[in-house]
Amino acid sequence: MSSRREEVIEKQYYEIKALESKYQRLYDDSPVMCRTINTEGIILDCNQSYIDNLRYASKSEVIGHTIFEHTPEDKMALKRESFEEWRKTGTVRNKEVWMKRKDGTTFPAMINASNLYGANGVLVGSNTVITDLTDNYKARMELEKSNEMRQDFVRIAAHELRTPLQPILMCAEAARRGMVSQTEALDIIVTDARRLKKLADNILDVSRIEGGRLSFEFENLGINEIINEVVTSAQSLVANQSKMSGSKTVEVDANLTQDVQLSLDRMRIVQALSNIVTNSLKFTKEGRISLETEIISSKKMVEIRISDTGIGISQNILPRLFEKFVTESSTGSSNKHGTGLGLFITKSIILAHGGEISATNNTREGNVVSGATFVIRLPYIAVL
Repeated sequence: MSSRREEVIEKQYYEIKALESKYQRLYDDSPVMCRTINTEGIILDCNQSYIDNLRYASKSEVIGHTIFEHTPEDKMALKRESFEEWRKTGTVRNKEVWMKRKDGTTFPAMINASNLYGANGVLVGSNTVITDLTDNYKARMELEKSNEMRQDFVRIAAHELRTPLQPILMCAEAARRGMVSQTEALDIIVTDARRLKKLADNILDVSRIEGGRLSFEFENLGINEIINEVVTSAQSLVANQSKMSGSKTVEVDANLTQDVQLSLDRMRIVQALSNIVTNSLKFTKEGRISLETEIISSKKMVEIRISDTGIGISQNILPRLFEKFVTESSTGSSNKHGTGLGLFITKSIILAHGGEISATNNTREGNVVSGATFVIRLPYIAVL
């Protein structure tokens, strides 16, 4: 009888050891970070994921050390506070913390602890599962930035809507009372109504781009004719502004090489080029805006350069120039220029034509900014 009992106990012993081995492998091989600590915060064990994520060479560099060595200095007070709370309550659920790697770099993480109790029911430590939240944190930051930019856009768009509405209402009222001629009032009303239409069109285009619904009608066209059309339109705009101000301070001209034929949506390319030229006019109070072309035969591309002598592009904006809602005011500047949609739409149009676009500031001696240059490259079919 005694022999039978010993056999059962021995069998149970080996079953328990097998289970321990199984769960130890699950612990060691888990893709998430795991560590075991005592109530002093001393690390008693950890898995390979913990070693790898914290960029240590082996467990020997970690076991026997405290969790506070893996905490950034500026987060130490919060860490000690939450650690004391755990020792009192025995609870850690979905706690967001910051951790420090061996090389000093830091990352956000979420910890969940499964408590360990001694034979007398006293808390002796915990098995802690740690999830790296770096990707979540980046996504959250991007979302917050996007929300801020959207809010800024709504504010700017409201301003852009009110700006032309006010003279429309004033001119209509002045014409109704006979204070100005109908022709003069209608000229102002038509100009500002077109401005409103452009804003509405831009908002609709962004919606179409994001929904993959921006349509194109391609045809084979010479690029020089299109550039000349954009230049003529810009010259007309400058002339009207000069008529109102009494002085002409900006010249718009073109210096074009041999014409090339491209597969283009005429309306969209005119829109893209006009967006850049109009943008240059906003930031160029005097001087020149030039459109130049160059054929890059080796790549079968035509390069279009639009340069101005304005104030240049803010360094805060330059890295994000072609994103949505990026304006001077969205970077904290007191200047307010547009809704931040035009260049986003322009880039989308250029990319849809198989091209590329970039922008840089022009600099003189001493790195003094003297305007900006936009460079567009589009594939061509043939030289005309």
